[in-house]
Amino acid sequence: MAKRPDIPSICFARIPVCDRNYNVLAYELVSDLQTSTSGNLPEMIAYALTDPAISDLLNQRPALILSEEKMLAQLSSQMNFPLEQFWLICSSDQINQIPPALVKNLKKRGARFGLHLNSDRMPDIDKELRTLIGILRAPGEYFLSGSLEVHIETHWMTIATDVDSKSLFEQLNITGVNSIQGAYLPHPEESIIKRFPSNKLIALEILNQLSDINVPLEDLEKLIIQDLQLYYKLLRFINSAYYSFNRKINSIKEALIYLGLNALRSLTLVIALSETCTQSPDLFYLALTRARMSELLAEARGWPNASIFFNAGLISLLDILLDIPMGVILSELPLNTAIKNAVLHYEGRTGAALQCAMYYENVDWQKIEDSQFEKDLAHSAYLEASRWATALQQSLMAIADSQEC
Repeated sequence: MAKRPDIPSICFARIPVCDRNYNVLAYELVSDLQTSTSGNLPEMIAYALTDPAISDLLNQRPALILSEEKMLAQLSSQMNFPLEQFWLICSSDQINQIPPALVKNLKKRGARFGLHLNSDRMPDIDKELRTLIGILRAPGEYFLSGSLEVHIETHWMTIATDVDSKSLFEQLNITGVNSIQGAYLPHPEESIIKRFPSNKLIALEILNQLSDINVPLEDLEKLIIQDLQLYYKLLRFINSAYYSFNRKINSIKEALIYLGLNALRSLTLVIALSETCTQSPDLFYLALTRARMSELLAEARGWPNASIFFNAGLISLLDILLDIPMGVILSELPLNTAIKNAVLHYEGRTGAALQCAMYYENVDWQKIEDSQFEKDLAHSAYLEASRWATALQQSLMAIADSQEC
């Protein structure tokens, strides 16, 4: 957990700001100590700039932070450093308290400045201040009310929050809203497809065998060698800077010695899915983070077969990653009972860990506290899972780029 000696421990989380294709544009940085209207801006920015764990949490994206006039003034006068990686958002009930000169100073240092609406009515804003606004954020329903459209400047980026349903997501797409925040994820409809596409069967076969913790190494090796692209990419990754072994690994058997069977199994599964995923890389990153956090929670509790928890995390988003309805996937995939019950009903230890990871994704502090896991443990697992997912995905992308050259 991120700690500083002069202030209480703070648990951080992030809420993605996504475009219509679920590419992450920025992350809203939130903490368990902030109010519903504003965080402690200087402390949040200090963490983002100085704490590697929080920097990893942002995954090289800008940090959106709710702000207020006194915090902006303190930031302007006491913290003299570039602000290119920050989007500073002020609520509509405080916007006219902010001097335009203050906003100009922060923008000169690279910050983006925005307005968050507390109602579906646009406030009367100082003309000069209005020209300095670059972002308009409001609950999704406000954009559908019809009262905002005539007030939105053409240069404003629009962010709809609380997008928790498919119907709201689709209605907002029609209105032309640029980006969204919310719990909705693009799960495919059950009626779209009835059979599993042949080009994705290999991923299913790999997943089927790898989800069995009792599969022997010989069977795993035969399965991997069947797909030469997977085999060579796996060896390239194992020999990459991600692991930095002091000798070259030339076979699956050698990889087993250095990684262990569970790590090798999980890595093979991740690489197979990365080759098959048809959606935004940021959705794959979400799946990696969820899977790793579930596994870390199990390891912290000393629960056996932690790789099952990892697999459950990946499988819980498999329909989105492959763009195949979960019903079709489950009809082709004879899952371990613990994984199936965890994914469908959040049952058992596996389900508890998976659900805790999802609570953190949705920044539901109360449900995190009510879960089977201590809040500090959940936060540590969340930060480590995010760091791991960032490093893993960057390494996978580097290998893909080197193959294209």
